[in-house]
Order: sequence, then structure tokens, then C-alpha cells
Amino acid sequence: MVNNRVLDEDHPDPFDRIQGLLEENDPALHGVLLEGIEHADRAVRVYCALLLAELFHDVRALPGLHEALVEWDREVQDAAAEAVWEIGDADPSTLIQALHFERGSVRDAVAGALALVGWFPDDPDMEVAYRIATRDWRALVSLGPAAVPGLAAALRDPDGNIRRGAAWALGEIGDPRAVPVLVAALADTSGDMFGIGGRVCDVAADALLRIGSPEAKSAVEQWRSA
Repeated sequence: MVNNRVLDEDHPDPFDRIQGLLEENDPALHGVLLEGIEHADRAVRVYCALLLAELFHDVRALPGLHEALVEWDREVQDAAAEAVWEIGDADPSTLIQALHFERGSVRDAVAGALALVGWFPDDPDMEVAYRIATRDWRALVSLGPAAVPGLAAALRDPDGNIRRGAAWALGEIGDPRAVPVLVAALADTSGDMFGIGGRVCDVAADALLRIGSPEAKSAVEQWRSA
């Protein structure tokens, strides 16, 4: 665990409170640390994230650990890297859930922390979730049909870039199982793809034509004539 030299001297001092809870083995500590990772003070966020990871292996510590990895000194970076590995090993199912369902900024921080320490999933479902979170669409295409369920789910993601990337990857894979979700994506008129044109629906239409089944072609024809 990192020592208190990285902490500031503001009062009332959250570090004193946390230290007291630690010494008393207080059951409230977990909740206080969860509050702390949202604190306005970066030092508090990082300290709470390190403790949350060390004591509870809680995946919610990962955004704070990402912050430590990119913005702190070597000692804290080393502690954060070790904590990321421990979380990845201790609770892979929750890690998958975070990569799938967290809001964009949190998911990006989780994926960024994993990438910075060289963590790599050893489970196919986790790899798909990880590749989607890191927007590694070509790697997902290389996974082939195994990536289709995860990419289909990604077409419901709040992030338009994720939806566009998922639609493109599904077209490249060419699995007919993707046709129903791509047809539904024809109603998604969200913005440009990487600023160079292409709404989600346009990318979905191209993907359907790549798949090329009668159902896919018919859906695109109806969409174009609507």
C-alpha cells in the first residue's frame, strides 16, 4: 500500500478518517472508500482507489488506478499496477460487466488501466468485452463468429462510436446472426464516424450488404426507399 507521503494536509482530513476506520477494522470502510474515489481531490481519489483494490479487490477502483498510472510518481504507479493485476485475477466476471456496461468515461478508464499494465484477458467473452472497450475493431474481426454476440450487444451502447465500430466489425465478420440487430440499427441516425461521414445507419446498411443474405439485402432496399 502506498504511504501517506502522497497525501495533502487539507482539513477536515479525509485521510485521518480513513486511517481511523482502518485501525478499527470498521465495516463502514468499504463505503467510505467508494465515496472517496469520487472525491474532488485527486490525492484522495487515488489513495481510496489503492485501498479499495488492496482490501476489497473492487473493480470500481480501476478508474482511480488509471489516474494513478498516468499522473503519479513511480512508487504509486507500481502500487496501482499491482492492484490492477490483482483485481483482474480476483474478479474477472465483474471486470467483464464493467467493460460491457459502465458509462463511457469509466469504461475507457478501466480499459486504459488494463492496457497500461499489459493485462490481457484469458477468457473469450472477456477478450471481446475488452476489445470493444478499447475500440480494437480489427482484432474483433479477427476473432470471427465468437465476437458476434458481444458486438451485437454493443449496438445498444450509449456511445455512438462504439455502435458504429460494432456495426462495421459485424459486416466484416459477415455472420448472418448479426442481421436482425443490424436491421434494427438502420433506425440509428447518430452523427459522423470519426468526423468523416457515416451515420450508424449508413454503416449498418453497408454491413448488411457485406453479409449479403436475402433478408439483409431486402432490409437495406426497404430502408433506402423509405
